[in-house]
Amino acid sequence: MILRLLIIFTLTISTGCGESSETTPPSKKKDVASVTPPVGVFTPTRPADAPGISEVKKTAKKGDTVRFLGRVGGKVEPFVSGNAIFVATDSALVSCELKGDKDHCAVPWDYCCEDADDLRGGMATVRLVDTSGRPLRATARGMGGLEESKFVLIEGLVHDRNDDGLFIVDASSIWVGGKPNRNDPLKGSR
Repeated sequence: MILRLLIIFTLTISTGCGESSETTPPSKKKDVASVTPPVGVFTPTRPADAPGISEVKKTAKKGDTVRFLGRVGGKVEPFVSGNAIFVATDSALVSCELKGDKDHCAVPWDYCCEDADDLRGGMATVRLVDTSGRPLRATARGMGGLEESKFVLIEGLVHDRNDDGLFIVDASSIWVGGKPNRNDPLKGSR
């Protein structure tokens, strides 16, 4: 119950462009993975194409096996410190680094320029769990190359979901790609 409240809380908090009160950008923090993920969770070979998170959420139910393409982000801090949990956002949504001027937003992976309802509908919380189904006790940042803005293709089991946007997936396979750029917004997804 506490974990569920924490995840709901972290999904509802949003800081807009240029409004971050942090002095050190999240990607520069020293909170990196210190626990080895289960063997085989990270795959170097990109699986076949998958739909975006928004599409998968329309029909997925608790206990379903799902697969989706997204990007790490959706909040100022998409990684949970001390737990192997991160937020992924639908790859169809446009992050701030792909909008406006080159320096449009200090935290481009928070998607503050997107409509809040679209963002809520296009977000998933991804957990890397141990054999008992509990999140690994280390940040996911750095595991398998995970970092803000990178494309990810996730396969896993829907742990929980509701009609308010909560969508938690326990990953069984994660492919980590690269980052997009202005000239090729899908660069890194292939």
